[in-house]
Amino acid sequence: MSTEPRTAVVTLLVTKSLEIDEPDWCTGRHNVRAQFKVDISHDGPEHVIAPSGEELFRAFLTQAPFATRDRSVGLYIEASDFTGTHTPDEVEQFADDLTAAAEQLRALGRELARILAGGGC
Repeated sequence: MSTEPRTAVVTLLVTKSLEIDEPDWCTGRHNVRAQFKVDISHDGPEHVIAPSGEELFRAFLTQAPFATRDRSVGLYIEASDFTGTHTPDEVEQFADDLTAAAEQLRALGRELARILAGGGC
C-alpha cells in the first residue's frame, strides 16, 4: 500500500442565477431546473388546434437562445394521435378539420415570419 496522498478530480455543477433578455412573444415560463444554458428556452403561448372540438395539433413559438446549433425562433408543432378506422362521414369531417387546421398553422407561420423579419407580434 502506498503512503502517497491520493487525489480525485470531481466535476461540480455550479448553480447561479442568469439574467437573460426575453422576447415580447415569450410567456415568461422558463425551465427553472435548467442545468445548462443550452437547456433554456423561450416559449410562446400554446395554441390548441381543434377545428371541430377534437384536438389535432398543439403549436407554439419557441427559441433556445443558447443552443449549440440553431438559435432561431421556430414553430413547435405536436400532432395528436388520430390513428383509427373511420366511416365515410368521419373521413369527410377529418379532411375538413385538416383544412381548417392548415389555415391556423399558416397563420402561426405568418406570425413567425413577422418575428423573424424583426416585426414582432
